[in-house]
Amino acid sequence: MKRRSKFILIFLVLILVGGFIYFKSLKTRHQELIKSKVFYTLGIVDSEWKTELTDNSVTFTSPTFVISNIYKSMEGPKSDQYLMIDDSKEELLWLTSFKTNAVSSDEQRKMSNDFVCHTNFEYRDAEHYNRWNMTERINSQYPRITSISNGVEAFDLPDGFGFPVFSNERLFINAQALNHNITDSTFNIKHKIKIGFTKNSDKTLIPLQPKTVFMMFPYDPQNPFEGPTEMLPNACIPVETKNHSYLDNDGNALSGHWIITPGKHSYSYDTSQQLQIKDSIRLHQITSHLHPFADRFKLKDKTTGEVIYDCKSENFTDKIGLKNTPSFSNQKGIWMYKDHTYEMLLEVDNITDKDQEMMASMAIFYYDADMDHKIKELKL
Repeated sequence: MKRRSKFILIFLVLILVGGFIYFKSLKTRHQELIKSKVFYTLGIVDSEWKTELTDNSVTFTSPTFVISNIYKSMEGPKSDQYLMIDDSKEELLWLTSFKTNAVSSDEQRKMSNDFVCHTNFEYRDAEHYNRWNMTERINSQYPRITSISNGVEAFDLPDGFGFPVFSNERLFINAQALNHNITDSTFNIKHKIKIGFTKNSDKTLIPLQPKTVFMMFPYDPQNPFEGPTEMLPNACIPVETKNHSYLDNDGNALSGHWIITPGKHSYSYDTSQQLQIKDSIRLHQITSHLHPFADRFKLKDKTTGEVIYDCKSENFTDKIGLKNTPSFSNQKGIWMYKDHTYEMLLEVDNITDKDQEMMASMAIFYYDADMDHKIKELKL
């Protein structure tokens, strides 16, 4: 009996040691997924999303995130959920503003937005467009409404414009924590995510259609971390090859999440194909998603030479992080055309002596003529 107990004990120890070795071999983001699962399953921290509804806004509060390590972009604890603004009725609402704040786990104190990696707001395109009988739009583009990220605490759409959803329509919210600087303590936070809206019964707004465009660069899938070569002089070093990796029309591998070495670097990317302008569009809003050490991000009409959006980011000088990333907002709108070439230009300055990570995207909103016609047709 003693011998059997001894074997069982040795077996359990081997399992624990093996599990610990396996855990330590994982990337930070995968470790955090496991840790969060354990914390939530055992009830160590709050695992539930909460909803607070008023007449002109809804606030979603995330589960608790345990901050116990340095987390670069997309490495920290995260949670996502399908949520409805008000499932007690079906009412047309116009989303007009987006805001995220980090707060203490008891929700009593506002904390630094250094702990906000991103909040992604998405619609379910099949559900959304079936309600409008606009099924031709299903799967036509990634169904993201917009994002809030480090350096962007909040933004409003131009006055008189909005994105139409129904109150009982499911929205997908993805929230993730960030921590570039604190290494000497473990603490808990939550994210408070506020969406402002206008009721259609109060005022019918002008509909905007969202789209996200982003920079991406080639890499060799056989030797992904080699970087530029004679065959691929414009190659990047991807952060990893599983996430944010894409194929172009010719089957070439591209990454939208890449490594920047110390020093200053400039990048350009032709975004005409991503924009998919069929005839012309009237642009009203742009909000950028950037990482620390990004200095300047532009959207340029290469055909005319006009710079449509010039985002001069402000980095903190005493720590790593983006202090401010200005948005573009224009009631009148800027016209963009099918036969023009558009490019994004990015300047970065990695002032550290270590490699850092970079992403660069723009969440844009432009006038949605088809939706405007549909709303007037249905007399909503």
